[in-house]
Amino acid sequence: METKVTLAGHRGWRAKYPENTMRGFREVLKIDIDAIEMDAHMTKDYHIVVCHDADLSRTTDKSGKIYRLTLDEVRQADAGIKFGEEFKGEKVPTMQEFLELMATRPDIKLLLELKDYPEELGDFAYASAELTLSLCRQYGIFGKDRLTVITFSTALCAWLRTRYTKEDFSIHGFYPKSIMKGSDKDDPYKYYDEVCIFNRGGKTPEGFPIKVEHPVADKARFTEFALMGIKPCVHYGMNTDEEVYRLSLENGAIGFTCDHPDICGAYLDKYGARKLKK
Repeated sequence: METKVTLAGHRGWRAKYPENTMRGFREVLKIDIDAIEMDAHMTKDYHIVVCHDADLSRTTDKSGKIYRLTLDEVRQADAGIKFGEEFKGEKVPTMQEFLELMATRPDIKLLLELKDYPEELGDFAYASAELTLSLCRQYGIFGKDRLTVITFSTALCAWLRTRYTKEDFSIHGFYPKSIMKGSDKDDPYKYYDEVCIFNRGGKTPEGFPIKVEHPVADKARFTEFALMGIKPCVHYGMNTDEEVYRLSLENGAIGFTCDHPDICGAYLDKYGARKLKK
């Protein structure tokens, strides 16, 4: 029997290890997951590195925009020390380092978030996406069963679909569409194969955010995307509330990406949502 619901470690195992580091990726592969989610940027001298933020300052002891730095400058940063002294010396990984690890685990899918956006960086972002995907193909991490591309860029969604087919990879976007860059010029939904459903209330006419009462979106959101043929997914960061996972399942979520993949996995197994691996 195939897995009913898929579970991905967010930025590796973000709750227990420095995010987007080789230590975190190696450790999360020791538990029962279906996929790893990670983030890619291109350096000034055209190398792909694994980091969530455009700037190094939050997760490392250095600062600076990655697209303005060389690979050597990025690699001088310590990506572990801010998480804990025991992780001192962890580097920002190169894409090749990460893909070498992934190549040893053909059973694990890659959820690849492209973090350079054409709405901000123009042609640089398209070049970054193409280089990243060429590396994935080089390491055999390609095909819709092995690779999902995630982006907050509507323009990048459109560009990818002019160059690649649905057999090459799935495209994963976000709801509400207002958080997608460029959604005022093009409808991102027409490119999606998967969607991460955030329960955000939008804004009042005065521009103030509308407060939502629960992190899980209404069942209608999940049902409507499923009827559109788009896989409804959720992301929960440090949330360990069992009700959140139970209600997400009841509402129709079939993809989970979590900072606590061990805790999330235990809840999903409790409700019979996943087939345990032997």
